[in-house]
Amino acid sequence: MQEVIEPYQSVVEQLDSIPGVDTLAAQTVIAEISPVPHNYFSTDAKLCSWAGLSPRNDESAGKVKSRKILHGNPYIKSILCQVAWASVRVRNSPFALWFWSHQGKLGKKKAIIAVARKILTLIYKLLQSGEFYDPIIALKAYSSPPLHNS
Repeated sequence: MQEVIEPYQSVVEQLDSIPGVDTLAAQTVIAEISPVPHNYFSTDAKLCSWAGLSPRNDESAGKVKSRKILHGNPYIKSILCQVAWASVRVRNSPFALWFWSHQGKLGKKKAIIAVARKILTLIYKLLQSGEFYDPIIALKAYSSPPLHNS
């Protein structure tokens, strides 16, 4: 595996800078979505939908039929859920702050899926820009108070 991933070592280090992502998880994510996902997916939302981390909204005539997540790619979904569990255990990470503030209302499993989606979106944006993870910028992005339209 080390020989195969050698050309993408900078991308592995880039993903390894995210809290909760280790080298093996970064290698698995790169194997599933490629080192340049922006060449295959025009937006991060399309990547999340392909991975199966987007909620469905099956509703007809005001009757909710299903809100389960999509099937998607089981390999990327399972590794991102494991990464999400690891990232919410890192103290003062933006993912942990978001998870612990929302898990009471959503439930732990739904909140983990949301954190996994946030991590995949972050991975897409980092690989697109070529930057490393910056906790200060992420903390501002994920812990800002929600805007209420009243």
